[in-house]
Amino acid sequence: AEWVIIDDDVGGYYPSVIIEYGLAPEHLGDKFRQEFRAIKEERKLHPKGTPENGALKLAGNSVFGDSNNPYSIYRDAKFMLTTTINGQMMLCMLAEKLMAIPTLSLIQANTDGLTYFVHRSMIPEVNRVRDEWQRLTRMELEQAIYSRMFIRDVNNYIAENESGKLKLKGAYWSPRDESWN
Repeated sequence: AEWVIIDDDVGGYYPSVIIEYGLAPEHLGDKFRQEFRAIKEERKLHPKGTPENGALKLAGNSVFGDSNNPYSIYRDAKFMLTTTINGQMMLCMLAEKLMAIPTLSLIQANTDGLTYFVHRSMIPEVNRVRDEWQRLTRMELEQAIYSRMFIRDVNNYIAENESGKLKLKGAYWSPRDESWN
């Protein structure tokens, strides 16, 4: 009861990096920036879990995913590397600042977020670090609080929130799973 597992994730991380820092494949330029931002704005109009939101999420992620595809109009190695390296460096900065908090232990880091274990007395300090990072990077963290987590690796785990609802990922997911997306 005195400890908590916190999962901080940047929603639509690579598309957010692209938009917030004005990145684009060099050959597509300003028109790409304008249209790509419109996808994110349209997605905000649809609740999470709806087909519309899912389709727009896929559209944003697909554009970034195709930035290294030799057959894609979006291919641009500089664009792809600028997005990923800056994204990962920002997450490393967040991890470094969080790990300076007494009692905090990092559980895992993935491409768009971190999961950590911390004493509840340190939550105000966690929130201060999170707020500072969000202000500095212009990225928006989505937070989930877990009471328990059983983790094989960053892509395969079971997490239970404080109301008992399970999040099943990877090897632990099934089509009958009604957990979070």
